[in-house]
Amino acid sequence: MSDELGAVRVVGVSYYQEALERCSAGQPVRFVHEPDNPYDETALRVVSITGETIGYLPRGSWLHRAIHQHGRGAAAIIASMGYSRACVLGAALSAVLTDDKPSVESYHANAPAPEVPAGGFRYWISTPGAASRPGAVQK
Repeated sequence: MSDELGAVRVVGVSYYQEALERCSAGQPVRFVHEPDNPYDETALRVVSITGETIGYLPRGSWLHRAIHQHGRGAAAIIASMGYSRACVLGAALSAVLTDDKPSVESYHANAPAPEVPAGGFRYWISTPGAASRPGAVQK
């Protein structure tokens, strides 16, 4: 896979408005995988230079896929910030893929980082809840 450079927006920003207000364009951010996130075990949290969460990467973004499916790391800066029509401050990132390993931390404060399943970031994700979904075949 060739190195990619591209833009990606940060989602979930309405929950992190105070942290976003302390950010500015040009500041670096880092991405943290949260395998124990109760909402999404592939969640990639976006963390500001001050260590505050400012949102998450969208699940379907090119960067999310590159990190999880190809095991790539990423470096990024806040490319722009602005308000939506709903007066919610948001951010867009400019990111490039790297050969660094992605960081892993717990979703829960002061909890140790969970173990990433065998195969690292290049694993198929299956949850116990998958068997209880309508239409799922149980063996």
